[in-house]
Amino acid sequence: MNKTMLQKIENLKELLSNDERVLAMQLAEKQMEESEEVMKLAYQKDLAETSYNDALRHYGEQSKEVKESQKRLFIAKSELEKHHHVQAYLMAFREVRILYEEINEKLFVPFQEHICEGKK
Repeated sequence: MNKTMLQKIENLKELLSNDERVLAMQLAEKQMEESEEVMKLAYQKDLAETSYNDALRHYGEQSKEVKESQKRLFIAKSELEKHHHVQAYLMAFREVRILYEEINEKLFVPFQEHICEGKK
């Protein structure tokens, strides 16, 4: 790559690292990771997930044990996702994902379409 291209890539990287959406997501992620409530809910979800996987291994998929553990897992995941720190992170992540999708469409899709045309 030439120096101009490398400089443009470095500029894009710097702009992204200072973008308000990225910074908001990083802050929300930090708050979520530092929350004892979120850690507790995540641990409960992990336990429910392990229990569900164990039930799947030991019982039939339609068994009462699997259905009960699946319900507990659903409840645990729901409780985790309802937490305000998790909600804030998911909203911020959504905004960053949209930003990255826009960048992908503008920078890379034209190359992908061009390459695909050559393979026809």
